[in-house]
Amino acid sequence: MSNVLFWHRRDLRIHDNTGLIKALSSGNKVQPIFIFDSNILHKLPKNDQRVVFIHQEVMALKKCFQEHGGDLKVYHGDPKQIILTLIAEGGYTALYTNRDYEPYARDRDNNLYTELQNKSVAFVGTKDHVIFEKEEIVKDDGKPYTVYSPYAKKWKAKLNSSSFQVVSVEKELNALVQCTPSPIISLNEMGFNSDNKTYFPSREVANDCIKNYGKLRDYPSENGTSRLSIHLRFGTISIRELAELAHKTSETFLNELIWRDFYQMI
Repeated sequence: MSNVLFWHRRDLRIHDNTGLIKALSSGNKVQPIFIFDSNILHKLPKNDQRVVFIHQEVMALKKCFQEHGGDLKVYHGDPKQIILTLIAEGGYTALYTNRDYEPYARDRDNNLYTELQNKSVAFVGTKDHVIFEKEEIVKDDGKPYTVYSPYAKKWKAKLNSSSFQVVSVEKELNALVQCTPSPIISLNEMGFNSDNKTYFPSREVANDCIKNYGKLRDYPSENGTSRLSIHLRFGTISIRELAELAHKTSETFLNELIWRDFYQMI
């Protein structure tokens, strides 16, 4: 048994986290980490509410790990340098994470993959952020779709019993590295305002909202939208659970989630 890292990115939750369960069931001890990426943050305004939200959720995630005897180690800086330093100092044999599809993230991960390969350290990526990745929904000739409607038709045709399968992480948390809780860097220390009193929408999914989404979403006087976009963006809720609910109750809402997969593929 050796120690491995699990790198949280757009998956700020323990529940139904496919990459985390893969790390925890690998037969190794797992140290979760999160990195406030300075390459991204230095371009943002100092009152950027996305950073406030992420910091809030990282603190909550850290507490969850601590309740199971582990801890989420939180860093600020260049991810590549931080991870290479952690591996050199801690002797970790693998890095697990969930795939991120944005251009910067893909370049960052490709560069890191090469560095880790040279050090004989595995870099294991997992699908978690979407229902289907780009290679899974393509035309018959293998080329990607550039029009939504045929993409959505193929997406729905590909659904099967495993498409919405939720993984149980909680009973595997005994594989966490047991450690003393560590402090978390503050928003002020990263150069961001900490005195904001922003209201962030709840992550709770209102079944009636999803059920009536097709009828009410276009009326500003109605509470007809889910307000879940920030939670989907940063992975504080499970896309599989939400898509399964939509599949059962609202084709209109499901179509919006398919648009989300389509955008990631593009």
